[in-house]
Amino acid sequence: MYIVNLYNVRWARKYTRDEIAEATGLSLKTLSQLFSGKYYNFNLHTLEIIAKFFNCKISDILIEVEDE
Repeated sequence: MYIVNLYNVRWARKYTRDEIAEATGLSLKTLSQLFSGKYYNFNLHTLEIIAKFFNCKISDILIEVEDE
């Protein structure tokens, strides 16, 4: 299973969730879920938006973990 890991990316670039939401059009609820490090029910379009915002690859924001 893969989870989204945005915590380190966000702090490395000094953006707040509000700034990311405004720039990407994603809701604060969606961003909170993604930043929690436990969210795994994501869609490809959302990941593409985040990767484009941070100028990185989708694989840079995903972490493979064992199934719970």
